[in-house]
Amino acid sequence: MISSVQLQRWLGPLPGQREARAFAWISLTVAVIICTISVLRGFHGQTFMGRPLGGDFVQFYVAGKILNQFEPARLYDMDLEVRLQHEAVPEMSASQMLVFASAPAVALIYRPFALLPYRWGYVAWLVFSISLYAAALVLVIRSVPLSNEHRRTGFLLGLSAVPFLLETWIGGQISVLAVSTLALFVFFRSRNSSFLAGAALALALFKPTLVAIPILMLLVGRCWRMLGGVVAAAMALGLVSFLTVGTAGCIAWIRTLQFYGGIASGTGSALHRNKYVDLGSFFHLILGDPSLVAQILALIGALGALATLGYAWWRSGKWSSAAQSLLWSATLAAALVVNVYTPIYDTTLVVIPVALCAPVVFGKSQVVQDGFTAWLLLVIMVPWLTQAVAEFLRFQPFTLVLAGFAGWALRQAWRQTGSDSGVQHTDSVEDRTSTLAAPEVSAYAGALGSSAVAESSRTNNSVRRLSVSLRFYSSLPTLIWERDR
Repeated sequence: MISSVQLQRWLGPLPGQREARAFAWISLTVAVIICTISVLRGFHGQTFMGRPLGGDFVQFYVAGKILNQFEPARLYDMDLEVRLQHEAVPEMSASQMLVFASAPAVALIYRPFALLPYRWGYVAWLVFSISLYAAALVLVIRSVPLSNEHRRTGFLLGLSAVPFLLETWIGGQISVLAVSTLALFVFFRSRNSSFLAGAALALALFKPTLVAIPILMLLVGRCWRMLGGVVAAAMALGLVSFLTVGTAGCIAWIRTLQFYGGIASGTGSALHRNKYVDLGSFFHLILGDPSLVAQILALIGALGALATLGYAWWRSGKWSSAAQSLLWSATLAAALVVNVYTPIYDTTLVVIPVALCAPVVFGKSQVVQDGFTAWLLLVIMVPWLTQAVAEFLRFQPFTLVLAGFAGWALRQAWRQTGSDSGVQHTDSVEDRTSTLAAPEVSAYAGALGSSAVAESSRTNNSVRRLSVSLRFYSSLPTLIWERDR
């Protein structure tokens, strides 16, 4: 596993909150420009960057239209779906088709949008989805103990995340609904309402792959009250779905899920693997879609990850709230990788594990905080290039970033348990760095961060070494500003 110290050596001086906010505003500006151009061209019947207006939104719009105008049991009638999609968006390629595979209850959300002409329905969805996502971010950030400064920065970083802006928002996907349900989970968990937290988690079962592993971990961890909430909400969701499309429609949904599962876990090339970050897609990209070895490696990796998480959850019964927050962070991040399939837009959910991890980490040593900052930097930056790298180099770097962050969070959870019990862990690189640095530095080094001084003497990064040296001989107010910005 890559340590945070190694990441800092590779990345050099880490950005502060001022740089993070500036980058977030730049990302938001770029996304708004792209969205505006896409909408304007779409209203003139033109594509933008080879894609028709709304991207994947058309499949959800058509789902709402079927409920509005046809027999609800036909919700998963693929022939009807394809015909209505091409009627709504004539610019679509004749060979293109999008299959609605979400739970029947989800289609109810799109009925109001389907009452509008497609183009205006998409514009209405843009306003609705970004409003819902922003509200979810506020709820999450307000549910964890952060300073106002960190909350403002976290909100901007979450809102400007590439998986949300380009893939979910402009792409017309529904991952924003899953983020909203997990935001409710964080809210209820912060108030020790385990039953309601489990119910909120189960609401994301409209797309079972998103929360199957977290729910499995609840069973392993013997979290019975939260599991009770999961069961209750799952039954309610099932009842709403049954009342929406009936028995025939529910059976058709299950068949659609089986169809998707066969594509994702098989050796075919129906999926654009460069847009997926799960282990199966990762190995299929490297070894080729027909490779049986890729399937075996993905299975071995998934079993290893599940066993590691399962052991932690089995032991987590008496862990502190901070350690359990880190465990949840690791579990939710790992679930994006250890999955049947995870498209890039579903990685919007990574804002939840980051938010759970942040308040615990900010109470730790400077080295641990720097490690979190380094992983956060990768989570933010890699999605900008990950699809291009996956397409041309047959390698998906974001898979490794998500897996690495999950492993780092799990490691911090185990270290937290040692801290809670008074056990001193001194065998890690970070602990040794902190131990060595303490007696060697003055109040100036304390303001700058002792880990930065200690590591600057060992790093091969000349820019970082020069930056730390210059700041070390600066005045104390300057040092404090540099540290906290």
